[in-house]
Amino acid sequence: MMAMEKNADIHLKHKNLMELIKVFIFIVTSFILIVIPVFLPLGFCPDSLSYYTTINFSVSQYNFLSFEPFYWLIVYINQILFNANWTSFLLFFSVTYVILSVYLIKRYSILPVISFIIFMLLFYPNFGLIQIRNGVSIAFVWWALFDLLESKKLKFIIKIIIATFFHYSSIVFLLVLLLDKNHINKKFYLLLPLIGFLLGQYVFTIEFYQFIINYLPSFLKFKAQGYLDFVIYGPQEHKLNRINILNMYSLFNIMVYYLGLMIGSNDRYFITLEKILAFAIFSFFSFKTIPVFSFRISNDFYTFIVFLIPYILKNFKKEEKSLVYYSLVLILILLSLNIYIRHDLFNFSLL
Repeated sequence: MMAMEKNADIHLKHKNLMELIKVFIFIVTSFILIVIPVFLPLGFCPDSLSYYTTINFSVSQYNFLSFEPFYWLIVYINQILFNANWTSFLLFFSVTYVILSVYLIKRYSILPVISFIIFMLLFYPNFGLIQIRNGVSIAFVWWALFDLLESKKLKFIIKIIIATFFHYSSIVFLLVLLLDKNHINKKFYLLLPLIGFLLGQYVFTIEFYQFIINYLPSFLKFKAQGYLDFVIYGPQEHKLNRINILNMYSLFNIMVYYLGLMIGSNDRYFITLEKILAFAIFSFFSFKTIPVFSFRISNDFYTFIVFLIPYILKNFKKEEKSLVYYSLVLILILLSLNIYIRHDLFNFSLL
């Protein structure tokens, strides 16, 4: 009996030690991710130059079509508190995005380490370094979704509004309210990517978008018109007009999606995350006539694979898990090389 109690005590101490090590790694890595933007040169991406030109704007110069209300609020607060310092401006977005994302991963992911690796390798470069407004917005969208799954509908709506005030595109996530979170029609969702491709190929043409844009609210119309004009008048050889539809990244997400459909779990978290991935793939194909719009909208939805993939991994047999984990890490490294080494978010052509 004493030996059993001693072994149990050793096991508990080892478990606690491993948990402390995980927390330490999370904290150190998060700190590194937070400070990276500070050391990047101005002009690292075109967005940074756009932001830099605004940090000294007076209130009368604020353009709420170009940037959202909370962006201008940060510009104003940064002027008052830090004399429009560029570093403090970057840190506000970086701290908010990384800390909130890591908190949500730790709280809601069933495999936080795996989720954190996916977050760091696939989504941090885009949302943490380039589309920093959208990064903070997506973190609030994540938070909102889990409120909705916990039947806190008002909190969901409030957080989506906050997200929209950081990036107007997040308003589309209000559509999640319409999803049946307890059941999935496998026949319909099996065909949804194909439906998206056919719509993108034959229905959602340039003429269709020119017609639809006229009915959008002004804060959405401004951006949409810019995307459309770039397709019509911009250089066709530009990478933003040449997204490779069947690339390594999209094929990876399609593989994850159909593996999820094969599982057939009744967990409402899993069902909702699977449906969000379905609409990511659908939007990527259906909006392909305007490549940069296709990428940006679908990538917002794709971010939820951070929470979906752990559900899928849990369903593999014990003897299969090692191979599956190694394969996942290898694919993530290949995809991240495209981002970190080739600096190409749009055309994953390693395949």
